[in-house]
Amino acid sequence: AALRYTVSAVLGRLLSDDVYLRAASFPDPAHRSTRLQAQASQLYVILYFSPSTLRDDERAMREVVDRYFNDNWVISYYMGTAVDLRSEWSSYPAASAALNNTLAPSNVIRQEAENARLLDLCLADLGRYLQEGVLTDQYVLDNTSDILNCVRRCNVGIRWRVMHRKATGDKLRSAIVGEGKVTEGRVVEALLLASQLEMKVKAIFKRLLDAKVEKWNSCKEQARSRMQELSEYFTGEKALTRVERDEGLMTWFGGMAAEIDSLSIEDDKATVTGRKIQHCVQALEDVEQFDVIDTNLSIKAFLKDTRSELLQMIRSVNIKSSVLTTLETCADFSYAWEVMLDYVPVLHSRVRSDPGTVVLLRALFLKLASILDVPIIRIMQCGSPDALSVAEYYSNELVGFVRKVMAVIPVSVFKILTNIVLIKEKRLKPLPIRLEVDLTKDYAQADERYELAKLTHQVSIFTEGILAMEKTLLGVIQVEPRAILEDGLRSELVRQMATAMNGVLKWNFGDGASPAAVQDGIVKSLTALMNRVNGYRLAIEYIQDYCDLAGLKMWQAELARITGYFTEQESNRYLQKKIYDGQSRYQSRAIPIPRFEPVDQANNFMGRTVSALLRMTDASATIYSPECGGWFLPNGTEVCGISTISLLRKSIGIPGLVGLYKLLSFRIVNELQTFLKFYATTVKPYAVLMEQVRDTLYPTFKNPPDPARLYAAATKKTEKLMLPTLICLRRVGQCQLLLKLIASEVHFRSKLDANLMHNSLANLSASVVNDVRAHYRDPSKPQPQESNPLLTNLSSLLVTCGMDDPFAKVYITTDPLEGLPVLLLLFLCSYAGKFRYDSDFGTLVRSKSTYPLDGWPVSAGMSTLLRQFHPSYTSSVLAYIGQFVRTTVQGVLSEVGGKLSSLPKEVVNAVVFASMLAEATRVGREELFEHVPQFLVETVCKLDSTKQ
Repeated sequence: AALRYTVSAVLGRLLSDDVYLRAASFPDPAHRSTRLQAQASQLYVILYFSPSTLRDDERAMREVVDRYFNDNWVISYYMGTAVDLRSEWSSYPAASAALNNTLAPSNVIRQEAENARLLDLCLADLGRYLQEGVLTDQYVLDNTSDILNCVRRCNVGIRWRVMHRKATGDKLRSAIVGEGKVTEGRVVEALLLASQLEMKVKAIFKRLLDAKVEKWNSCKEQARSRMQELSEYFTGEKALTRVERDEGLMTWFGGMAAEIDSLSIEDDKATVTGRKIQHCVQALEDVEQFDVIDTNLSIKAFLKDTRSELLQMIRSVNIKSSVLTTLETCADFSYAWEVMLDYVPVLHSRVRSDPGTVVLLRALFLKLASILDVPIIRIMQCGSPDALSVAEYYSNELVGFVRKVMAVIPVSVFKILTNIVLIKEKRLKPLPIRLEVDLTKDYAQADERYELAKLTHQVSIFTEGILAMEKTLLGVIQVEPRAILEDGLRSELVRQMATAMNGVLKWNFGDGASPAAVQDGIVKSLTALMNRVNGYRLAIEYIQDYCDLAGLKMWQAELARITGYFTEQESNRYLQKKIYDGQSRYQSRAIPIPRFEPVDQANNFMGRTVSALLRMTDASATIYSPECGGWFLPNGTEVCGISTISLLRKSIGIPGLVGLYKLLSFRIVNELQTFLKFYATTVKPYAVLMEQVRDTLYPTFKNPPDPARLYAAATKKTEKLMLPTLICLRRVGQCQLLLKLIASEVHFRSKLDANLMHNSLANLSASVVNDVRAHYRDPSKPQPQESNPLLTNLSSLLVTCGMDDPFAKVYITTDPLEGLPVLLLLFLCSYAGKFRYDSDFGTLVRSKSTYPLDGWPVSAGMSTLLRQFHPSYTSSVLAYIGQFVRTTVQGVLSEVGGKLSSLPKEVVNAVVFASMLAEATRVGREELFEHVPQFLVETVCKLDSTKQ
């Protein structure tokens, strides 16, 4: 019963009173539904607490509809949520019956026609008021009432049209948005112009209010002093005055000066003051009838100036803060928070067709800021500490809408810039240093240059419009138009570049595709991407002068962000703890990087590029030549080298190469971890055999008994372990060689393009290393602590500048693996006969095309694997290889009676492999000669030079 009484009391109050006291803002009876809209939205919600009223009380519902909904049926309640009463009340008989008159086709058609006429009238008035030079201070003060009426009519007309375009039902919609009705473009035009008028009038009144007292005092002092001067003038005692003393006029003007001096600008005396001023003006007009004044032009000019000052005082009295309050109430746009999203495409279309519209957008955004009053006002009234956080949330939402609307500008600018770049690159001939007179006409190309100038002018209009916008406070966030323009250009640049990279860097090579075919497809794609990327770079550099932005800096920053983001997402394949969009330091809400559906096994184009490089440099089909620094086919055709990496740099930039470097490093870590699992599961059962072989070969400077039989038996027993080991070493070595090639290209470019930074990093790195070494020699000396980010940041910078040595890296930390040197020795024994030394390539190559191996990838992989353990592992492997070489040579010598015409193939391959391994592991020649006889190494080198 208490709830029913409370609901009934609230409904009664809403039906009978103007709760929000908006009668002063909307005095016209025709605007009643707009004046009571806030109450109507509350009434709509509260009626659901009394369903019997909606269902059965026809009298009450008829009263509700007649008072609130006689000319509208689509309303908005909290935060601009639009509802159509026709559909919402369709299940309530009394409410539905009460709406029948409002929803009658004849009434809807009449309301639509009246609204169309109102909008036409408003557009005419707006065009008149917004003409340049019309809205002066004096004009606004003299025509305040007319201007406010125009603002009221505009907002009433726009509100009805905007809300009722959301009406449901085909017949009702066709009556409002059908053929020949007011278009969305017309509504947007009215909205933009009305917002502009409101913004200008508010700015004028705020300025006048700030200067009201000062202006009043100035005018009053001027008028009083003039009257005082006239009083003194009629004393006849002033020098050079030829007038007789007139006590009456002297007293009258003195009294008028006193009367003016007594005027007050206080709000509670404004009406009385205005009437007094009018009386004073009338008195000054009457006094001119006296002969002594009528015949004196100087006195008449004095009186005219005084009346002008008094009229200005009347205008100052009429400057009231209530005008701003009325403007704020009339301009309320909170009802369209959700509806305005439907008009974003219309705004985009208008901006594209008329770039000058950009100037009007600021006024629209300020009008939209009224949405913040809805959630904030009650929170602030109750003193809640959440006011700031709520304001920040809705301010961010509003800024997001602003960015969405203004996103059309960079899109349009980039579209124009694409045409500009095409003209400059394809159609304009480059001017020679010296030009003959006869060829001037050929190089003039007037049509092309006219088109170029026209497109440039369009770009300048776009940027001029947005740069003309002032800083705007939307809620608690100050929006900088220049920053929004820059963010918009960055966003469009990111979208186009990411789309281009994702679209071009796609390959569909079959399983049987040769490295040459793969290389041909990759080079074509990279060349196409390079051309597109260069076009974007030229476009952003071209626009920087018109936008006053650092175009090249923007380009480099966004390229680094794109490649960094996609590298980060691709690295999730190798990470247990994934990095998602919300956690990414590269992703941004204001300048989002688009995501694309994965293709093949890679997550994005960075992963596809890594896969393509690995496919192109497949160790089972290509040969790596260290002297040439690239991969070749057996016939000598280069498939990947410095030129390929250089083309990659031109396509995805230095940040892209650094991203590939990181992904290849992740791949190495993954392969090494896979090998550790393989060793722990598959190799561990052979631990006893490994230990027996190790004990038999100990010490390594002596020859074991019956070595040939020992090597053959051990190799036979561990045959199953060799292929997985080969695959791991080959993959790791392939990645390492690619890392070395990428680091070489990045290092060269850093020395060429950023020599100062390169030298600074080199000196810093050397200094830090010396400090660390000094600390280990003398622990009392300092070194960077673990919490100090110096080493981490320095390492990242060294990688970025190509000053990182991939062969010296420790990728994983692990416990010692017992028997690993023995396993690697047996691996070499198994595959030594499948190599042959090729003097043309200067490396070991497969002896048969069916063997899936190559010399340098295998040695680089073994070097990387050994680098993850103590240096003694490397020394042990080299010692085992040296022992294998010595025992094999001695065995062959014993068989041929001490006369050896040529070294066995296994020996030559083992010696060459040991030299390659020593070079990869940075082992000096002296240390190598401690294990492998120097004369054998020199003999192999002489045989090589003899063949050459």
